[in-house]
Amino acid sequence: MRTQVFSILGKLRELATEHLGIREISTTQLSADSANRLRKNQIQGAISQMRVFLAGNSFFAPVLSFQAWNAGVNHLVIAWTAATLVFSFWLFLRWNKSYLTTGSEADMQGFVNETKLNAALWCVGMVMFYPFVSGNEKAILCSVMVGSMALGTVGFSHAPKAAFWYLGIMASTMVVVAAGLGIYWGSASDIIISTLALVAGVAITNTTIERARAQIRAFINHESLSQKTEVVDLLLKDYEEQSVEWIWRTDPHGRILTCPQQIEDLISSGNGVDHSFALVDLIEDHIGSRKGVDLQKLKSAFGEKQDFHNVTLPLYSPSTDSIRWIMMRGRPQYEDGMFAGFRGIFADATSSIEAQKQVELLAKHDPLTGTFNRNHIQSLLENLDPLLDKSVAFLIDLDGFKQVNDSYGHAVGDLLLQHVANRLIEIIGKAGIVSRLGGDEFLVLTNPPSKYAYGHTDELSQRILSKISEPYLIEQYDISISASIGTSRFPNDTTNGPNLLNQADLALYAAKRGGRNKSEVFVQDMQVGLQRRIEVTNRLRLAIENDGIVPNYQPQYCADTKRLTGFEALARWTDAELGVVGPDIFIPIAEETGMIHTLGERLLYRACIDALSWKTPNDGPAPTVSVNVSPVQVMRGGVVKSVQSALLNSGLSPERLEIEVTEGVLIEDMRGTVDVLTTLSKLGVKIALDDFGTGYSSLSYLRALPLHRLKIDKSFIADIKDTEAQTVVKAIIDLCSGLDLDVIAEGVEHAEDVDILNHLGCDILQGYYFSHPLPASDIHDLIHKLDEVAA
Repeated sequence: MRTQVFSILGKLRELATEHLGIREISTTQLSADSANRLRKNQIQGAISQMRVFLAGNSFFAPVLSFQAWNAGVNHLVIAWTAATLVFSFWLFLRWNKSYLTTGSEADMQGFVNETKLNAALWCVGMVMFYPFVSGNEKAILCSVMVGSMALGTVGFSHAPKAAFWYLGIMASTMVVVAAGLGIYWGSASDIIISTLALVAGVAITNTTIERARAQIRAFINHESLSQKTEVVDLLLKDYEEQSVEWIWRTDPHGRILTCPQQIEDLISSGNGVDHSFALVDLIEDHIGSRKGVDLQKLKSAFGEKQDFHNVTLPLYSPSTDSIRWIMMRGRPQYEDGMFAGFRGIFADATSSIEAQKQVELLAKHDPLTGTFNRNHIQSLLENLDPLLDKSVAFLIDLDGFKQVNDSYGHAVGDLLLQHVANRLIEIIGKAGIVSRLGGDEFLVLTNPPSKYAYGHTDELSQRILSKISEPYLIEQYDISISASIGTSRFPNDTTNGPNLLNQADLALYAAKRGGRNKSEVFVQDMQVGLQRRIEVTNRLRLAIENDGIVPNYQPQYCADTKRLTGFEALARWTDAELGVVGPDIFIPIAEETGMIHTLGERLLYRACIDALSWKTPNDGPAPTVSVNVSPVQVMRGGVVKSVQSALLNSGLSPERLEIEVTEGVLIEDMRGTVDVLTTLSKLGVKIALDDFGTGYSSLSYLRALPLHRLKIDKSFIADIKDTEAQTVVKAIIDLCSGLDLDVIAEGVEHAEDVDILNHLGCDILQGYYFSHPLPASDIHDLIHKLDEVAA
């Protein structure tokens, strides 16, 4: 039975909670933190309002007591009045502590318990005094109770749980007491009072519930808004801390309202931003002398209240002692048609500006040396005006730079280029500009007016040659190089700026052909030579394609027996339009244009085919054929394959083939040359060193290379009658004898030369004395005649 009663009461409670909306005002729908904040707000709000109620208690309690005075319960009146006043004073002190609540459930329960005691104290007065008063006193007592109930409920409504307890205790007591007495005495007025108390309780309860609902809805909305605001603030703060864009805002007078800390640090004086100054003025003060078009654009936009975009300004950063580039965007804001100031974005454009500067720098400068590059020079040359400008171009090429790279590595080579650039800059100063066109090629271009213009061209050339030739100490290496210079003048030599570089290149070519480490000035004959060179190049290409260049053969004889030992293949070209073109003309062109590779392969194969058809004279050893190989061919690395292919396809024995190389190839790539020649030697091919003594002779070459023969240059043989020349030749022959090398003397033209060389111990002789180079068709006749002479 008892269980059923509790069950029915529970269901009634749930039904009442559902219909009255009590569930909506509970804290179960909130998170723990939010519930604590709500309870804290409720307790503090109720205490703030109920301080007035305590004053009311001090007034209403004596009023209620006065109505019951002389009703036969004076001692109770005094006791109740004193208890009410003491409790109010205690509650006042207690609430000072309760106001510091954290919003915990325990604090709320304590506050509710205090409210219950307060309501119970008033109800005790109702129970004690209502039965003993009548008439006006009863009406006044009920009015005081209803007023206390309404005042207390309204005050406690900030904390709905406390308000419901206060309202329930007060209203139920009034209804029960009045109704009980009305029924007991049959008093209609008490019944009416009970009914009115019930109606007042229901009305106040409904008002309290609605107010509680509104309160919790407002709290939930506030919490949601606070969370969103907090998230926005966090995102904004994180964005401003990590981003390169920040929001700014000004008032109608242009003074700062919102400014990111990053910008404040740039435009403040160390004590924060003075907001009495306009933003534009603060920015201008920190730009200093770097004012420009963008600052004027910013000032105009502020003055005319217009949108502005991509205004980029340099602000000095005291923290880094550097310039930070700030980009601004902004637009005017209006409220109710009135101008309210500007709002916009600051962006850190330092990285993009620096990147742009780097791009511009690289567009004009060589990244290795820091000098100007070919693109910038080309632009300057195109803008030269023959009526206004005078300038001299010094095209400089380093001699022997490749050897530095090969010997010490490219890192040292790069450092050498930087040192050369610095020396050129030191020499030219403000009289011109220095550029690196590529590789080891530099250009000095004098500025008009220049003390080096025209009349002092030779002086500057010699200063450059002298300065570049001074030794360099790079890392632990002492390095020495030289240079060749070609100069041309504008507008004397040409009125077309870009052509100035072409003319300097022609002069440089002449300097290199003249022996290097020298300077040549452009003359018009070089231009004629260039046209001739272009014509030869075009015809040479056709001649190679059509096998128009053929080998002629100059015989080589034993100095002692005068027997034929072999032939040297010499390229000869007779063109239908150009006539006879010497190898000293077309071979360098073939090397520079790359046609030497095809030409060399075809001449080599043709020589092998021709040698295979030669009759062996007088039953002696078959004559060898000696073929010159260009240094360009050796450096390319395809010589071994070319030789193997020629021998395989022709069927010539490797022992009958001799490959001649000059000393120049050793300077260009010593290690690579040794590897190539060693491979050829292993194939059975003989190796000869040509033009010995005219280049960079070194005894170490003779030991390192797999040589079979050494050819003494004809410049020594031409003076063989002189004692000094004989001494040099004798020394070479003795050296080769010790190294087990045969010696060939080139350029033998007189019988006396033959006798001297034979006496000096030379092994083989070659020259016009014996025969000019002969076409392949005449070699058979030559061998036949030699056979007849021998017979």
